[in-house]
Amino acid sequence: MKDDVIQRIQVRAHDGNVPCAAAHTVAWETGATPGQIGALVDELGLVITQCQLGLFGYGPKAEGKSKLIRPMPAIPEALRAKLQARAKEGRITCRACWDIANEMDLERLAVGNAADAMGLKIRPCQLGAF
Repeated sequence: MKDDVIQRIQVRAHDGNVPCAAAHTVAWETGATPGQIGALVDELGLVITQCQLGLFGYGPKAEGKSKLIRPMPAIPEALRAKLQARAKEGRITCRACWDIANEMDLERLAVGNAADAMGLKIRPCQLGAF
């Protein structure tokens, strides 16, 4: 089983990187948890990129391009309420953000942008990247 999972990860890797969406696809296809896939990505010496919430993996940090996230200027009240309800001590989980996006039929990046605008830290990552 592990060899199959590794092969699926390697097929989706390009230039030493595995996009977040691809890692989650492998988890879904194989029944592994996202955390297990993240650990295998690390074990293979690969890097997770293109976070679906916009938090990392969009260019070199040195050039200030690693994040895609941009604070949302006006947060719809329903979205604000859902984020506040699931946040604890100024943090909200990646999984909670995904769930909110699904419940409200929003792009994950939009939820990440709203959380950032509210000053919420999104932790932990489902893949274990942070």
